[in-house]
Amino acid sequence: MRWIRLWVLTSWCLLFFVPRGGGAEDCGWACAEGDFWRLRGRAQYQTRLEGVSTFPLDRYGTSLDRNFFFLPVLRVGLSAETTDVARRPYSLQFDYEHDLITGVEDGAPPDRLGRELPFSRKSHEELRRLFLRATVPDAFLVVGGGYTLSHWGLGLLANDGAHGWTKNNAYFGDPRSGDRVIRGTIGTTPLTSANIVLRLAYDEVVGDDPLLRDDDAQQYIASVLVGSGLRHSAGLYVVYRTQDAKVGRGFDVVVYDVFARTSRSFGAMGEFSLAGEAAVIDGSTSLGPTVDFPKHDLLQVGATVQARLDRESYGFALDFLFASGDENFDDRDQNAFKVDPNYEFGLLLYRVVMAAQTGRTVVTAADPTLVGRPVPDLERLPTRGAPSNTIAVFPRVWWQVLEPMVVYGGPLFAWSEVDYADAFNTRLFGGEPHNALGGRPGRFYGTELDLGWRYFRNVRGFDFQLGAEGAVLFPGNAFRRLDGSTMSEVFLGRVLFEVRL
Repeated sequence: MRWIRLWVLTSWCLLFFVPRGGGAEDCGWACAEGDFWRLRGRAQYQTRLEGVSTFPLDRYGTSLDRNFFFLPVLRVGLSAETTDVARRPYSLQFDYEHDLITGVEDGAPPDRLGRELPFSRKSHEELRRLFLRATVPDAFLVVGGGYTLSHWGLGLLANDGAHGWTKNNAYFGDPRSGDRVIRGTIGTTPLTSANIVLRLAYDEVVGDDPLLRDDDAQQYIASVLVGSGLRHSAGLYVVYRTQDAKVGRGFDVVVYDVFARTSRSFGAMGEFSLAGEAAVIDGSTSLGPTVDFPKHDLLQVGATVQARLDRESYGFALDFLFASGDENFDDRDQNAFKVDPNYEFGLLLYRVVMAAQTGRTVVTAADPTLVGRPVPDLERLPTRGAPSNTIAVFPRVWWQVLEPMVVYGGPLFAWSEVDYADAFNTRLFGGEPHNALGGRPGRFYGTELDLGWRYFRNVRGFDFQLGAEGAVLFPGNAFRRLDGSTMSEVFLGRVLFEVRL
C-alpha cells in the first residue's frame, strides 16, 4: 500500500506543474500536456493459468503437491517528459512503473518441499521504476538516478523482464519481475555518425537472481555501445559486483559481457536478423565453503545466439544456448553459469523440471536423518528456472494463419555441459556425479516439443492478447533413476490473457 500511495502522490505532484489547457487532445489515452510536462499513463493486466503433470523431484519419488497455478499481474505506469525541448538547453524524462499484483495467487508449493521451487513466489507488489533522467544535448550528457530495471543485450545476465512474445520471435516465455536496482548513472548522447554511447553507473541491487533475502550487493558498471538505434550494433558491458550474505560470506566478481546485433533485408526472401551475447564471470567466493576450500575461484561462461527470418506471414527462429556447468561440489572451482531466469529457453525443462529438482536438493541435502552435517549455503543451489550447465538448440517456425492469429512451435534439444549432478546424491556416492533421482547421469537432457497459439486485436485503444501453449518433455539419460530406468514424460499446458491500455 505504501507504493500505491507514493504513485498517487507522485502523479499529483507532476500534474501540479501542468498548466490547464494545452494540446492534450493529441496525446492519447490517459495523457495530459502543458507548457512544461507531457504525461502519459498506462495500465496492463495479464494472467496465466498453468498446469504440469506429476514428475519426481528426488530419488524417493517426492512430487509437487499442486499441479495447477494461477499467476496474475496488474501493472500501472506513468511517464512524463518536458515539452518544447527546442527552447530549453535540457530535457527531462520521468518514468514510474509498478506491479500492484504479481506472483502466484493460487497453487504455490509449500516450503517443506524445497526452496525456490517453480511457481513458489507468492502474490505480492513490486516497484519496477521510479526514475528521473536529464539530457543536455549541447554537452552530449545524460545523467539519471532512482529506482529502475537493469538490462543489457539479449538479457543473458542483466534482464528487465520486459522482453516477451512477438510475432516473429516465436518465444515461449512470459517474463515476470526483473533485475531491480537503485541506480545513479552518467553517460553520453550518441556520438559521431556511428552512434557511440558511453555509460557509467553505480547500483544498489534490490532484487535479481543471485541476490537472496538479507543479502547486500553493490555493482559498478561501465559500458560502450556502438550503433545505438542502428541496424548494426555491438557493445561491451563490464561489471564489478560485490555481495555479502548475513552469515558473513560473499563473493567479488568481474563480469565481461559482449553483445552484437545485425539485420538485413533480402527483398522477397524476407528480413534476416542475427544477434548474440557472451559473458564471462571471473572472481572468488566464500559461499559454499568446504573443509579443504573455504574460498573458491569463480570462472563461469555463458553464450547465446539468435537467428530470425521474417517473411511477413511466416518465418523461422533458431536459438542456441551454452552455459558452463559444475559436477564437483568439493573442489576449488565453481563453474556453473546461471542464465537470468527471464531469459526463458523453452517451457518445461529448465523453468519447471530442473528448477524443481534443484530446489528440492536444499531439503534432501540438509536432512539430519540423511546427512551428518549439511554443507553451508545450500540455498544457493536452486536454479530458479535459469538454464545452467547446458548446451541447447531450439529451432522454431511461426505462421500467421489469419491477420490476428499466429501459431508457432518447434523442438528443443538439450545436453549437459558436464554431468547433471545433485549435491546430496553426489556426496552420498563418494563424489561420483549422480542426479537428483539417484541415477548415474548421461549427458542428454532430452527433447522438448513446444507448441503455441496467439490471438491479438486492438479495440478502441485496448490491446488484447489471448494465447495457449503446451509442451512435452521426453527425458534423456541425464534423468536416469537409481534403478537405471529413465524418468517418464512430463507435460505442461497453459492459457494466457493480456490487456493493455
